[in-house]
Amino acid sequence: MIERAIILNYRATLTLKFGDYWDGRFIMSVGKVGANRESEIPGPLSTMAHLAPELLGPGDHVASFRISSFHYNFPGRTKFRLSFMLSNYDWRTSREDGKAMVPLLGLGASVGTAILCLLLYWFVDQRCPLLWCGLYSLSIAGYYLSVGWVWISGMLFRPVTYDLFFPSVFAGDFALVLGGGCLLVMFLEQFGVTRRFSWIAGYAALELLDSWASPNYFAPPLWVARGAFALSALLGAYSARLRRPGAFLALSANLLGLLLVRPEDWEISFLLGPTLLISFGLTALALLAIVGRQIQQGQRVARATQLTAARLEIELLKKNIQPHFLLNTLTVLSEIVELDPSGAVRLIEDLSEIFRSLSRLSGERLIPLGQELDLCRAHLRVMSLRTGREWRLETEGLDQSHLVPPGIFLTLTENGFSHQGVASTGGTFILRFAKAGTNSKAFTFVSPGDTAPTALKADGGTGLRYVRARLEESFPGRWRFRDGPTSAGWETVVEIASA
Repeated sequence: MIERAIILNYRATLTLKFGDYWDGRFIMSVGKVGANRESEIPGPLSTMAHLAPELLGPGDHVASFRISSFHYNFPGRTKFRLSFMLSNYDWRTSREDGKAMVPLLGLGASVGTAILCLLLYWFVDQRCPLLWCGLYSLSIAGYYLSVGWVWISGMLFRPVTYDLFFPSVFAGDFALVLGGGCLLVMFLEQFGVTRRFSWIAGYAALELLDSWASPNYFAPPLWVARGAFALSALLGAYSARLRRPGAFLALSANLLGLLLVRPEDWEISFLLGPTLLISFGLTALALLAIVGRQIQQGQRVARATQLTAARLEIELLKKNIQPHFLLNTLTVLSEIVELDPSGAVRLIEDLSEIFRSLSRLSGERLIPLGQELDLCRAHLRVMSLRTGREWRLETEGLDQSHLVPPGIFLTLTENGFSHQGVASTGGTFILRFAKAGTNSKAFTFVSPGDTAPTALKADGGTGLRYVRARLEESFPGRWRFRDGPTSAGWETVVEIASA
């Protein structure tokens, strides 16, 4: 004869003196039935009793119950429910123990994902989406721990009493609401969507609507999960319309999550089992794939930037150690060394200062403006001795601590001699600083003299290509360059926007 069991599962949520009699025979008693909340002692949430084969003969049987449910604790319009079942005892025991496996698997997977995301954030790249993915994973772990504790505790420690059922369900629901919010913010951060408060407020309103429609006055987990995936899918579609990289992957992951997520089975409708775990995994993997792709592209750009910086360093040194510049300077030096020994010494000192500064500063990405001005003035002193005319540099409104790429104003100074007809009496180079709007600053450089035809070339020659390359290296996408003739000479304007 098949041994059978009488089972009172989680829907009972009551204190039970179970089966005073089965066909007049006492079976078991759990908890203490009371006439009020104070006198009742809550019993286990789920109880199974073994019935001997001789009690299961053919015909009608009578089971009697004495119950009380003063610690039911569920608010609102939820009614107390009792589930009574006859089943194979061994099979049912195995099934009850197996209910802990999904929460344990979900807890382990989500905690592992959280650790991975937080380690990536801390040690690899401090991108906010990684941090929010870690928080999202921890929220899912909190959900599985809260709602799965009913079975985890029963399997590892002792059965949970029915009065703790509502707190565990509510805690799981709260963790899932937080997880949905973290999911939304994670993709808001990733795609740089504006009006973030509106999206977050929309999610909060959606969950409040779910709570209002629920008889328990808190949103059922299935509604929470589907609402979070639906709103995140809408965000993915909006980001895809804006052509944000990775938006289609995020849209696909959230749509799959929306379609897949469902309760474990009819007996435990509050537990979103493997389907939630799969949906969570899809969204987390989508985020990691998008961020990983961005990090990979960033590393490629960084390598390209390093190569560009090395090339620019070589270009700066090459530009200022040109044979004609050195030969012309040495020729002048040989002419004045006997006629004006003190002038020759000054020329040697200025030339030495130029090359020392260039060797020291050429490898830097940004240098204080004061050091750049010292380079320009040393060059003008050399040119004054070479040409026999006085050349000066005047500044207006400058802060010596401003950071600029090395050699850009030195290059503009050199271009003034290379591409302009200089005045026979010398002249003054002018560098002005001014605010260009709320978040921008502008440097205006004016070199004196008439414009030569070579200065009107579209590409501006090697010198201006060097200046543009240095600006892009130091201020990618945040600079503007324009130049052209004026009544005072040749004017160059460099605008730099704040980061």
